[in-house]
Amino acid sequence: MRNYFKQYCASTSIHGFRYFGEDRSIFEKIWWFIAFVICLSGCGVMIFQICEKYHNTPVIVTFATKETPLYKIPFPAITICPEVKSVKRLLNFKDLILKQNELNLTDAESKNLQYMTQLCENPIGPLQVRNTILNDTFTNEFFETLDEVKVEPGFFKCSFLGQNIKNCEDAFTPVFTDEGICYSFNILDRGHIFNELVYHYENYHKVDKDTMSWNMERGYLDNSNIMTYPWRALLSGASNGFTVYLLVVVDNENIDFMCKQIQGYKVVLHSPVRMPRLNQEYFRIPLDHAVVASVQPVVITTSQEVKTFDVAKRNCYFPSERKLKYFRTYSQQNCQFECLTNITLDSCGCVSFFMPRENSTKICGLGKYKCIKEAERALMLEELNKFRDSVKVEFVCLPLCTDLSYNIETSHTKWDWKKLVGLMVKSENLDDYETHASSLTVYFRVNHFISSERHELYGLSDFMANFGGLLGLFTGFSILSLMEVIYFLTVRICCNVRLYGRWRGVDN
Repeated sequence: MRNYFKQYCASTSIHGFRYFGEDRSIFEKIWWFIAFVICLSGCGVMIFQICEKYHNTPVIVTFATKETPLYKIPFPAITICPEVKSVKRLLNFKDLILKQNELNLTDAESKNLQYMTQLCENPIGPLQVRNTILNDTFTNEFFETLDEVKVEPGFFKCSFLGQNIKNCEDAFTPVFTDEGICYSFNILDRGHIFNELVYHYENYHKVDKDTMSWNMERGYLDNSNIMTYPWRALLSGASNGFTVYLLVVVDNENIDFMCKQIQGYKVVLHSPVRMPRLNQEYFRIPLDHAVVASVQPVVITTSQEVKTFDVAKRNCYFPSERKLKYFRTYSQQNCQFECLTNITLDSCGCVSFFMPRENSTKICGLGKYKCIKEAERALMLEELNKFRDSVKVEFVCLPLCTDLSYNIETSHTKWDWKKLVGLMVKSENLDDYETHASSLTVYFRVNHFISSERHELYGLSDFMANFGGLLGLFTGFSILSLMEVIYFLTVRICCNVRLYGRWRGVDN
């Protein structure tokens, strides 16, 4: 065996091995053995680091190699929520607060007070209505009341892509959000956001347009028209964006500072397929101000090679991989919204009025206020613990592998529009009513943008190149070196037996 090992040492391409087969001093052999062990150990440590990196973080996010034109993505959906929640002659929140302190509320007034407290941000908080019996749940009468007392949005004029929209109010869709009744431009129909089991109040969130030409994963269809829904901008700049003028004519006592201390409008820009959450993100349009929002799209895509990786490794979901109960398509925001709904339903036996629900599910009243807050806290703790093994899978809301969002920069200035109107129309009665006008302009900042791509950090060829490169650097090992080992352990032994009658071959 020693002679056969010497034959291998004299023939192998692995560096250093031939010195083990030479008839040299023991000191030289020990020196080479130590050197070989050190090199092999260093090589092993580095290969282990590469394997660990390949196993733990196989996916990397980088910038795309080419720019994406604007027409590939939809114009952002714009949701506007008036801070005035009711017409005071129909429902006066301030008067109801004063009457309940004197214990003079009727049952109907008590119910209306509880309805409005769900929307108002008075300093003492929702539990201010403590001198009356708090309802644990509401019926659909809640939506009927909000619909009856709502303030008209006052969309006076609007334009898109440089062209005036004939009927501005028809461009906006009324939706129920956590801020009550809001109005959305360019949002998808409820049938393309929610599953069929979700209850909707009358025609709210109903969009009478074809909304099948775009989805998050594939984008717009190749054969879709330029003017298709959801709308898309063809060029950047304010002249190619969306502008809306908001005009509200109310008497001097109509604005209820008991309900909302800051007046004007809350606005959020979001993807057309996503439901807005005004309590989480928004910017304001103050009364008598002109606001400009400059938008930079943020798009991340994922290569098909990454789809073969485990979800935990790529840290994202493709829409088809995760099904939701209430929402038709998966997104991180939809998942978190559904988790909050499920926790609230399990804990309180009801859900908040803005959450998706089935027709049989009850709406939480003020009597469940503490329970709702505890449910929100429970979800927050689940989010904080999501990296632990004990967290439930349904509470892990990973991002979409292909996603779209919008970065916004806003600026605003006070708009003395009455002087302009006074120059054009001579009227002494201009101040007889408290009239407020505001404007919002939304536009894309650039014609093309750089998207991000999620792709594999190490493909099989990259992994083999790194693995083999380290072995070659430290030991000179290659695929042919492996074939030499296999050859000396199998083929050479068989051939030696056949040629020389013994497995070790000819002795040197």
